[in-house]
Amino acid sequence: MIRPAHIAFFLALLLGSSAFAQTTPPQQDVNKSGDILHTLDTLMTLWYIKNATPAKNKKAMNICGFKPEDVPTYTDSIYARRIRMIESPLPLAYNETVKAFIELYAVRKRQQVEKMLGLSETYFPMFEEILDKHKMPLELKYLSIVESALNTRAESRVHATGLWQFMYTTGKLYNLETNSYVDERKDPVKATEAAALLLKDLHNIFGDWFLAIAAYNCGPGNVNKAIRRSGGKRTFWEIYPYLPQETRGYVPAFIAAAYVFQYHQQHNLYPQEVGLPKMVDTVIVTKELGFAPIAKVLNMPVDELRDLNPQYTRDIIPARDKSYALRLPAAKAAAFAPMRDSIYHTYIAWLKAEYPNKNPNDSSGIVEIAFRGHGGKGYESTEKVKYTVKAGENLSYVADLFDVSVYSLKRWNRIRTKSVAVGRKLTVNVPADKAKYYRKINTMTALQKKKEVFGRHYTEPEKEAPKEDTQASTDKGKPAEEGAKTTTAEQTTPEPKQVNTPHAKFYTVQKGDTLWSISQRFPGITVEDIKKANNITSNHTIHIGQKIKIQKG
Repeated sequence: MIRPAHIAFFLALLLGSSAFAQTTPPQQDVNKSGDILHTLDTLMTLWYIKNATPAKNKKAMNICGFKPEDVPTYTDSIYARRIRMIESPLPLAYNETVKAFIELYAVRKRQQVEKMLGLSETYFPMFEEILDKHKMPLELKYLSIVESALNTRAESRVHATGLWQFMYTTGKLYNLETNSYVDERKDPVKATEAAALLLKDLHNIFGDWFLAIAAYNCGPGNVNKAIRRSGGKRTFWEIYPYLPQETRGYVPAFIAAAYVFQYHQQHNLYPQEVGLPKMVDTVIVTKELGFAPIAKVLNMPVDELRDLNPQYTRDIIPARDKSYALRLPAAKAAAFAPMRDSIYHTYIAWLKAEYPNKNPNDSSGIVEIAFRGHGGKGYESTEKVKYTVKAGENLSYVADLFDVSVYSLKRWNRIRTKSVAVGRKLTVNVPADKAKYYRKINTMTALQKKKEVFGRHYTEPEKEAPKEDTQASTDKGKPAEEGAKTTTAEQTTPEPKQVNTPHAKFYTVQKGDTLWSISQRFPGITVEDIKKANNITSNHTIHIGQKIKIQKG
């Protein structure tokens, strides 16, 4: 995520300060990597991520024979050996900071990693093709994991956007169009092409891929300052203490992402089916067109169009004096050409029905329609709602109520601590078309809110809302190889939601559930608790529709 300005301008910023930046403990480098943690959290708010399902061939991929709840970790020597075995022209190294990021991905953020593994099946072939065209190391594709967690709509606190987190000015510098209708920073193909060119330019400047990755995050000026402060050192690890705090984590996180994606099976991690089509084709749109008639005529969800074409921010393809590309599932792309006229006629009919006094051939009329929110109504626009924190609630619980990340909730309300006071009024940004629903949450009972967070699985009323987190535990599985250990994954947010369980409640087993995934829905409940309460002797003896008693053992 390079800061906006021309690279040549950055090269002039060779400031002379020689203040020594102290190195920090590895875990602190992880905790200080705000944008990395933020993108991992926001990934979970996407509808197609929430509806992801376990891979159908998960059993075949489980080459180590893990139990579903096993969370393997390994000795330093095994991590180091595996990283050395990754065939790459990049100088991948292992140290305590890399280990801290491996644990972030492989232990703390397992849910996100399985979903990113699924997304990678859509995006990585595209990345590799572009990197290969430019004769660049294919492993650079893993930088997208660090930058955006493969979320095309990711936006940082400083408004870097898209898979490759381009700032507005840098995007313009690399020919990414950004206007009221189009933001090509969100276009998977064009943004990847721009990222490849930018990384190539940075490599030409520094002669080192890791320094190029650091400069991609903080800008060439900051990397040059770090080189100067280090006394002229020219490798990432030598200038590491002199880089900005957050940038120090980017190369270790990159190495950790490369490791976890290469060895995901050894960590009992498998790609999830995320709902994005793997076979996609491109059609050319030569006239202005809205998503609604495309979806109607081709019989497909508008949401799928949005997810395949996030660059069109108002659900309108503004093809007036130029053509635009539209990505569709392969079968729908084949149907587009013979149905093109029908799609255009449907669009014109819609415009006439909505605005009978507007001339559909007059682009100024289209502009007014688009800015009133039609075509993309409620998609990009948001509204602020208020929520008053109730007794026993924490930030993680409130974030789940509103389908946002803890990081965003803290940022919107300028909260720097892990706790929040009872009675505090929080501001939450929600989709405009759902604002009425979200406002009702403030008046819901504790039971009603729990149903919103955990679905329809509560069959008995509870007296109070979740309390602060306690440590859950699960069985320890058998090591997959010498030096391996299995531990329990931490919750996916810094403040896990906690459910009091003074009485039994029941959960209905859904498709893809395991005892471990069910236990994660009820913090404080372990796999052993569930097995004991239901007289279950094996981790695999549950079936869809089965009622599971949830009770602390």
